Amino acid sequence: MGKVLTKQPLRDNYSQFQLTVVSLLMLILISMTTNELLAAKFYKFKDKNGKIVVSSTLPPEVSQNGYEIVNEHYVVIETIAPRKTEAQLREEKINKVRLEKEAKMAREQEQLDSILINSYTDISDIERARDNELVARERDIMLLKQNIRRLTRLLEDTQTRAARDERLGRALSKKLVAEVAKFKRRIASESAEVIKIEENKDIITERFSSSIIRFSELKAAEQLRRHNPETLASADSKAVIFQCFGEERCNLAWQTALRYANDNSTTELAWANETTIMMRKPRDAKDISIMLTRVVSRNKRDSSIVMEVRCNKSQKGEDLCASEKVRVIEKDFIPYLN
Repeated sequence: MGKVLTKQPLRDNYSQFQLTVVSLLMLILISMTTNELLAAKFYKFKDKNGKIVVSSTLPPEVSQNGYEIVNEHYVVIETIAPRKTEAQLREEKINKVRLEKEAKMAREQEQLDSILINSYTDISDIERARDNELVARERDIMLLKQNIRRLTRLLEDTQTRAARDERLGRALSKKLVAEVAKFKRRIASESAEVIKIEENKDIITERFSSSIIRFSELKAAEQLRRHNPETLASADSKAVIFQCFGEERCNLAWQTALRYANDNSTTELAWANETTIMMRKPRDAKDISIMLTRVVSRNKRDSSIVMEVRCNKSQKGEDLCASEKVRVIEKDFIPYLN
């Protein structure tokens, strides 16, 4: 027992000595490796004359212009970009605000498009909604004008009484003077309201015109997504699609399409712009109206022109749209543009 007790401490001391030596060696190796790594770090940059310099030190003025960190083999370890100037930071901030605004507008337009598509089945629904609003505004104007005529008669009567009192040498009563002023104020107010509603009618017309154009663009894009490339006709509607390539060729085709719509529609032109040509809606069962929508491709050069024939919303109108006469109009559209 005594011999065992005397040998154990020696073994423990030897083990501790080994651990100490190993630890010291590891520290030395780590220190040497770190020094080597630090020694292998160089800066590569351009001096004020544009000459490329590789140095173990980095001048303060160079750090603003950007540089590269390389190893002893000139392999790039890290690239430090130039520090942005105040003008660049301002421009970056402006661009960020612009992009956020554009993204917000795109989201809002997407919501408006969804409401438009879900609210109406075709353009005639939008036209009917527009006409209903305009009729309501006309009714408001009619009532206001009736009231203006009534107030004008009352004013004339009051002014007649005031003139009679003046001829008789009587002093005008305060009540009579107040009535004249009151009728004039009300006539002016009602007349201003008429002007306001007339302006509102123009706003309504413009708003619905924009809705019709956007609706036609959305529907045309939908037709393009599902049309049969071989027949260039939509699978589930009577829309006919003409495709052209090249900006000049497509502009000429768009002008030719306008002539075709004028020649084959029984209604007059409602409006025409760069993306929509629309003849006025069919008023009776014999009317044929053509609508054209131009969808420009992403390259801004090629286009697809979608033509749709519209007839009156009646049984006779539907029969007309299903007739041989309309089929010929649809069939001849592409050859005419070619």
